[in-house]
Amino acid sequence: MADAFLRRRVWRKLESLPDERLYQVLDYIEFLEERYGEEPPEPDKMQRFAEGIQDKLRARRAAPWALKGVMSALSVVDRAVGTAAKTARDVAQELADVRRKPRKPDTDEGPEDRSTKIIVD
Repeated sequence: MADAFLRRRVWRKLESLPDERLYQVLDYIEFLEERYGEEPPEPDKMQRFAEGIQDKLRARRAAPWALKGVMSALSVVDRAVGTAAKTARDVAQELADVRRKPRKPDTDEGPEDRSTKIIVD
């Protein structure tokens, strides 16, 4: 693993490049991975989906500004899905916590404890 200073230096250099040069850097990184057999960490489903779209657009020689627009839109979708998933996990955790807490016996009968008579004439 590279030291933090090297990572920040590389990141700083990448941030200064225009989009078309970033794709050249990406191509070179992928070339190095293939040549030296290094496996990158497996991306999540949304990342794989976005990379697939990006690769298809690049194969069709889409303009860098078009790629940037599509990827920006996918980024917004990714954040929204991530927020929705986090909210769902939080709600599920709260429900599980409520179910685990012991209930105090009620002194009054609740509606579920009352018997109901139905009289049919």
